[in-house]
Amino acid sequence: MEEHAPRFNLSIVSSDVEVGGARLSAEYALSDEEIAIAHWWVLINCEEVKYWKELHLNFPEVDGDLEYHNMTFANYFRTWMDMIKSDDNPNWSHELLLLAMQPQRARVYPTCTVNGVKFVSEERDSRRRTQNSGVMAKGHGLDYYGVLHSVVELVYAEGMKVHLFKCRWFDTGAQSMKMDQYGNLSVNTATSAYEDDPFVFATSVKQVFYLDDLAKGDAWKIANIVHPRNIYRAATLGVTIPGPEADAYQEPNAVGIHDVATVRQNNVKHGRVLRIRDEDSTFIDVDPNEETDDDSDDELRHRLPDINSDTEEDSSDDSDYEP
Repeated sequence: MEEHAPRFNLSIVSSDVEVGGARLSAEYALSDEEIAIAHWWVLINCEEVKYWKELHLNFPEVDGDLEYHNMTFANYFRTWMDMIKSDDNPNWSHELLLLAMQPQRARVYPTCTVNGVKFVSEERDSRRRTQNSGVMAKGHGLDYYGVLHSVVELVYAEGMKVHLFKCRWFDTGAQSMKMDQYGNLSVNTATSAYEDDPFVFATSVKQVFYLDDLAKGDAWKIANIVHPRNIYRAATLGVTIPGPEADAYQEPNAVGIHDVATVRQNNVKHGRVLRIRDEDSTFIDVDPNEETDDDSDDELRHRLPDINSDTEEDSSDDSDYEP
């Protein structure tokens, strides 16, 4: 984030989002239609716009017609914000006026860090040993599972930025997701859904780690919600990474997600999901250069992968753990 970047008081603008990597090539650029869809999605999901959305829905010519509302609300909202332009109205603000003017441009990136958690696009993730592209977003009675296609930065007037994830969502149907007797949720990553609704706020998703479902095989993956304790700062491992922000070390990517269509997934009705680590695990900082007595019972140590081996072979693999 720029040192003197302006601050905007909208719930959809977050300083906890930091895009990374070179901008993606032209094939990933959003079309004019996709930018319009992304902007519409931002409007209808912005808490500060809720008053104007309900006002429009109750118009006689709209009369609760959601399809007509979705087609016309953006233009009505822009007109209202231009006409009012007054802080005396509690439902008007300068930020809402900027939002109503639509994005001036849309940038697309391959990586993004949200609250210290790094997300990587599916295409780039496929070439790495770590897995950071899995996502889960909560909906109304549904949990949607998928993979990150790209990070979208909508830039409005005066530099106001809203960050979205464009995702491939998996199908939420009963034939595309299964829960076993142990509470493990398995999704069919060869299915697709919601191609016309790929966007979600970057701050509203959780990271998911997909493991091969050995029982079902093929494209079936067991979805595991990644909790913050599954992430280790490089300093914990004694690794020095240039720059002010040290990227997080994550566990090796055990599987890849097939390059298939989009996905979302319902998990609410089926209870818990399998976690990567035990609830009662104990974690302490480990100095990889410290000599320890394996027979000592003085403290419980959580053993991490040794990426600082003194052998020449292991040292050559250090780059595999770079984010």
